[in-house]
Amino acid sequence: MDTLAQRYEAFTQILSDDELKRLAAEHGVVDQRERRLPVRIFFWLMVLSASQPGVRSGLFQLAAFFVGALTGLFPAHAVVRLSKMALSKKLKATNWHSFRAVYNTLLARYESLLPASARHLLDRFKEAYAIDGSVARVHSALEKFFSSVHQGQAALKLNTKFSVKNLSPKEVEVSAGKRHDSRYNGVTAEAGVLYLFDLGYWAFKLFERICAAGSFFVSRLKKSCDPLIVAVANPEWAHLVGKRLSEVMPLLAGQSQLDVTVQLSKAKKPRWTRHLRLVGLLHEGVWRFWITNIFDLAFTPQLIFDLYRQRWLVELFFNYLKHGLHVEHLFSRSENGIMVEIYSALILYLLTQIIIALAAEQTGLPLETFSFKRSCDLVKAFLLTHLSQLLGQTRTALLTFFQQLVQAVALMGQRDKCRSPA
Repeated sequence: MDTLAQRYEAFTQILSDDELKRLAAEHGVVDQRERRLPVRIFFWLMVLSASQPGVRSGLFQLAAFFVGALTGLFPAHAVVRLSKMALSKKLKATNWHSFRAVYNTLLARYESLLPASARHLLDRFKEAYAIDGSVARVHSALEKFFSSVHQGQAALKLNTKFSVKNLSPKEVEVSAGKRHDSRYNGVTAEAGVLYLFDLGYWAFKLFERICAAGSFFVSRLKKSCDPLIVAVANPEWAHLVGKRLSEVMPLLAGQSQLDVTVQLSKAKKPRWTRHLRLVGLLHEGVWRFWITNIFDLAFTPQLIFDLYRQRWLVELFFNYLKHGLHVEHLFSRSENGIMVEIYSALILYLLTQIIIALAAEQTGLPLETFSFKRSCDLVKAFLLTHLSQLLGQTRTALLTFFQQLVQAVALMGQRDKCRSPA
């Protein structure tokens, strides 16, 4: 296991000037002329812009932000005369895959060296993903790339596979806003993975793909679905076999849980005959049902519900991505520029999680001790006030920057209820 100092060095290496240039060059992004905005400066300013309210409201505001940030650093450099058109061309010409490469490199290092603290419910799964999507409006000029459900408008959908173990998005699939969630392609052939998703992803094909891979899922039961009970966990419920859920509801008086095996299709000769587990809980007088292929009875109906509650983490991620990192204000008029904006925000989000993980290891506290919002605010402040240190070309300056940032989060990033009394 690497020491904490080695981990600092590893992340410093990934975000160093040389490594950013190398990853960019792999995707054809190089500094051709000195007067143009250099790769590393463009990278950091795009990441920083995701943290600034108002900057993402338009191209002029972003150009003004870049000029203002750079004037104090490079007063004699021609880049301070950066125009709106020049920045637009930069967004269009800078291959967004270079930003994704940085994100994926950071994520791989984060997953291998800084795993989240154990969540015992999830220990039996190789990985656990909460899957969800969120829609963001973009300029109408992009309608041919990102068609919306509303004619004459453009919108994109971010379908995200969010790791509830590492508290970070493993994969983001960007599609047209009108594409249905059930067409999501993020489920792989990897076995032993748990998928948690809402009703937007309800599809027998998706269920079958997960089951065939040897993985698992938990989903709420669709209201229009009236599954047939084919087996029961409790012998006292044997009389329920052969009945539809709607037929047995009146028979559940006095019960607070239901645990049965069902067939979902209503057809007399169903094409999809795989049996699944239906669990139900009576909460405040209302029955709630979930479908899963986890048949291990050690996972009681209550534990199945506790697993499903982990899906809420992806909702929190989207909330902060859109409102804290301003992804609801994407302004670029090119598909490439939109992707650069999205991955700039994702890099800032992941960078915050990395800083939290380093702070957690430094203090010996679990990740859950730290507030993401408070920690991200500290990261934003450091990025803005230490910009000259961040853009310095020496590895030593960058390492010092991260060490100071981790120390700040360790001291000030904890949730209020976790902070020690003065």
